[in-house]
Formats: sequence, C-alpha cells, structure tokens
Amino acid sequence: MKLIKVNKTNRFLINDIKKNMQVVMSKKMTKKFFNSSITYLNESAPIHKTDLWAKRLGFKGKIFPGLAVTSMFSKIIGMYLPGKNCVIMDINFTFKKPIFENDLLVYKCKVKKVIKRFNIVILDLFINRGKEVLIQGSSRCKILTYASKK
Repeated sequence: MKLIKVNKTNRFLINDIKKNMQVVMSKKMTKKFFNSSITYLNESAPIHKTDLWAKRLGFKGKIFPGLAVTSMFSKIIGMYLPGKNCVIMDINFTFKKPIFENDLLVYKCKVKKVIKRFNIVILDLFINRGKEVLIQGSSRCKILTYASKK
C-alpha cells in the first residue's frame, strides 16, 4: 500500500495509479468551519443550528451538515488522488454516526480498482474519529488525457 504525500498536487495518468494507493488527511471540525459551512450552505435545519433541538432528537448537541463534512473529498480527489487529471463521475456516502464541533476527523481515500481500458478509478472513502468509521463512501473518477493542439 502506497501512501501519497499531500504536500504537492498530483497529476497522475491512468498508468501511474495502482490499487491500494491512498491519501490520509486530518481536519478538526472547528467552530469557525461549522459557522462558515452553515452560512455557505444556507443551512436552516434546526438539528444543525441549535443544541437544544439536536438534544431533543437524542444527540449531545448540534451536528455538522453532512455535505460540509464530505466536501473535503473534493480537494483530496481533485488535488492528490487521483489528482488534477480527474473528474468525479459519481460519489456516494453512508452516514453512520454524527459529527460534532471539535471532532478531529481522519479522511482516507484509497484506490479500490483501476479500469485502464476506460480510464476509470474506483475509490473507497472513509471518515474516522479515532477508530470509529463515521462516514463511508465510494467514488468513480475519470482520468482525462491532455488534448493535443491542432
């Protein structure tokens, strides 16, 4: 399993990408990120806006919007693995547990399969808090080749 460094962007071609290559990044769910996510998403669901409402529904406090949490994969996929030569064809997530302010999350993007004939990479996506898997997903990405100048 090859761990990809995230200190630079990557421009992998389909032949460069191998099964089990992966990127791991961490991010703290800060109050600032929470507030900017709520504003940017124009989120108004009370479960994301008030602790009292979230507690009524059985949570310890307001929970992060799922779209805000998973948005980090856009950067990971588009810059590091597969990198700048890819576009996301589809992406899906299963939300297993809620995410709260100050949680330290670990994002993992791992190559599950490379289909060279069609320039497609299938990725497994995970978001963990410690050893707990909070969100699990997958994505298919198309690796594009450079257009020749005519």
